[in-house]
Formats: sequence, structure tokens, C-alpha cells
Amino acid sequence: MKTETKHFFKKVCIVGLIFGLIVFLMVFFVKGVRAEDNKPFIKVPNDEWPSQVIFDTVQVCYQGTLRWVAMGNPNLMNMPPPYHIQRIMTIHCFCVLDKLRTAYKLTVWTKMLSKDNPSAPVVAPKEFMQKAVMCLKEHNTLTGLVVLDEDMLDKFLNDNETSTRKQKEETDNGSGTSDSIPEQPNEPLEEAPQINF
Repeated sequence: MKTETKHFFKKVCIVGLIFGLIVFLMVFFVKGVRAEDNKPFIKVPNDEWPSQVIFDTVQVCYQGTLRWVAMGNPNLMNMPPPYHIQRIMTIHCFCVLDKLRTAYKLTVWTKMLSKDNPSAPVVAPKEFMQKAVMCLKEHNTLTGLVVLDEDMLDKFLNDNETSTRKQKEETDNGSGTSDSIPEQPNEPLEEAPQINF
């Protein structure tokens, strides 16, 4: 019986040491992990856009682009796009983000957004659409997914080309001079093909 008792105490001591080591390691490692305050908008030196704002901006643009594509084809409203279409839309949103970042420093952008009405924002949608149309025209993003018409260009693109074109059309229509280009016959427009994801 004494030998069984010795083995029993040895086993208890070994198990106790292992358990003590596990508790010690847990206390040692848990003590090193501390919770910190969540500061989502940490100011980066030189007024750079922080990565969280970049991510949020790309996500907002992506959701708007998805709705924009689905407006042209309502059958796509609740269908997730395939990977290559997601990639095309993400590249477009990176273009929009780059145009926003080069146009505005973060402090200027946030001041513009803070002055806007939160329940009916105007500034951000207008800026996003202007930059999106610029990306479509200059870099051919979303080729085959979105077709631009002249009304959309006039409505959302507020650059010199559009205002010059409008002024020229107004002067041509009102002047009655013979040096203007004669009107071309209206040809029926072909409908754009429906896009299926």
C-alpha cells in the first residue's frame, strides 16, 4: 500500500505542476494583451487619408456602382456579380477614390461632408458621381457595364468641356448663322444589350 501511495502522490504532484505551469502561462500571456480605445480615424502625418477612410470610401463607391449597374438592368438587383465583374467595379472605385484624394485633402473632405445635411446628403453623391463619370470617360472603367447618355454627362459632369458644349449649342441655336453644321437626320439608336451576371 505504501508503494501505491507514493505513486499516487507523484502523479498528483506532476499533475499539479503541469496545471500550475498552464495557469502561470495563461496569466503571463493574458497580461500582455490589453484592450485599447478604438480610434477609427487616426490622423496620418501630412494629412493623408487613413486606411479605414479609404476602405469605407471604396465600399460606399462599390455599393453605389452596384446600384448604378442594376438600375440599367433591374433583373440584376438581387444577384451577386461574379468575381471578374466585382473586380471591374472595384478598379473603378479605386479610380474614383484616387480622384477624390487628389482633389481634396482629408480635412477639406471631412469639412465638406460635415456641412452637408446627414438626412439628405448632396455633397458626397455629387462628388462621387462627378468622379465616376470622369473615370468612365478618361480611363474607360466599367466598359460594357454602364452606358452614359448626354443627359447624365450634363447633369453630373461639371467640367469645362460640358459647359463649353452647352454654350456652343445655345449660341448655335440662337444665332441662326449659316456657318453652323446642318442638323443630321435622326437615326434610330440600337438598344444596348442586357447584361447578365
